[in-house]
Amino acid sequence: MGACGSALMKPCLGETDVRYDANYPKTIVETDARWEKLTGYFKVNVTSFDPVDGGAAQPGPYIESVIQTHNSPFDNSRTIIFYNHTVDGSRLIVNRYYFKPPAPFGFCQIPFEPPVMNAQPGSTCGVNGQGDFAGVYASLTHEHDGTLKIGRATGFYANSEDGIWDPGEGSYAKLTDDSTFEFTFVRPDEFSLVSSFVFFDDDTAALSAVNTIIPMQRIVRADTATMVRISEEEFLAGIEEYNEAFQVPQPIQAPMTSDEVAKYDGTFPAEEDWCGGLMSDVSCTPSPYVEPDAQMKGGVIALFVILGVLLFSSVALFFHRKAIETQKKRYKEHFIRGIARNITISDSAGRVSPEQLKKEFDHIDKDKGGTISKDELKTFLKSGKVGDISDKDVEAMWAAIDIDNSGEVDFVEFIAFLGSCGTEFDSISKEQKAMSKADKLKYASQRLSTILVMPPDVDKSAVEEKEGEENA
Repeated sequence: MGACGSALMKPCLGETDVRYDANYPKTIVETDARWEKLTGYFKVNVTSFDPVDGGAAQPGPYIESVIQTHNSPFDNSRTIIFYNHTVDGSRLIVNRYYFKPPAPFGFCQIPFEPPVMNAQPGSTCGVNGQGDFAGVYASLTHEHDGTLKIGRATGFYANSEDGIWDPGEGSYAKLTDDSTFEFTFVRPDEFSLVSSFVFFDDDTAALSAVNTIIPMQRIVRADTATMVRISEEEFLAGIEEYNEAFQVPQPIQAPMTSDEVAKYDGTFPAEEDWCGGLMSDVSCTPSPYVEPDAQMKGGVIALFVILGVLLFSSVALFFHRKAIETQKKRYKEHFIRGIARNITISDSAGRVSPEQLKKEFDHIDKDKGGTISKDELKTFLKSGKVGDISDKDVEAMWAAIDIDNSGEVDFVEFIAFLGSCGTEFDSISKEQKAMSKADKLKYASQRLSTILVMPPDVDKSAVEEKEGEENA
């Protein structure tokens, strides 16, 4: 019948719901070229605040067995980050390298009792800074709404011993307007982190981030930052520079690429993680939104129904009319044959004398009332001499001959009906002319038997005379 969207079929669902559009772009940049702004290398200078008093974020002690977050034994008010953002087809790969300066002198003078300490193992408070890595991995989904689902966060963002966090639902990256990107991380019933990047042009942007601890129902950290595009050479040199400037101990140095992060080895998503494990990357997973079978337009269905009804009605009407015509011919021939038993007919009623027709009319009118009743007609038709006729045909003939529906047929109606039997007169006349001598003798004997049973007032000699003329 045709595919969806054709002249006879309903529009494809993909025309109004992009999830069903099989031709929807399968790469991030094809869905929206503005994502190119977020790709490349950037240097980010972050200033962090304590949302309670609005002052600079303060360092916090190191506690063994407690996972370090933003509240670490370093200068938490300032962070230098180097971003490496890559768009690979339908995938966004975010590698970030964090550097914090050593803790201020005043913090290092605070006495702590073990297991609480003012520095991480292998570091000296006020001397060594922090270097760490964080990764974010997201892909386009079959929702086709331009949103990237974040399937994994690693390293510093994971906040876990193995350096892996698979956020599940609710964590995403998206464009919110012409120049703003938003990353949302949600750990249900624990925390949420929302970061926004507002680009002023292709190379500079402002960043803001808010970290909320859900059980505490309060913001625990707020960040603002400037973000400037740099070259790959500047990116690599910057990592080396801050490793040295902040005297980052070797075990926690930020590496050149994510694959070289020894302590987070195995955290980068494997292909099976992209393709249905953690994410449903559009490039390697089937869409759950499949265009349904084409459906015919309601108007077309109605048209076919109407055409079908009209065709059926036309065919039914044709056969009905044909049946009626066949019935008419049948009962007219039967009637003319009955008349032919008593008079010699010609090829039309007009060539039979009125006197003969009147005699035949009177012959059928058994009670001599001057009209023919239905019972009298039925008796005449079912005399058996000219073959059988069904009650249905008798009723149909009566409806045709009783023109005024009076229940009686007068001589005028009788003549009018015979006048409509021209074809039948011709047919019966030809039958008689084609009879053999034996058939004529048989036919004459039938007519004679009819004469013998005629009422006394019927002129039998006239009938016999006609009989003799026909057999001559």
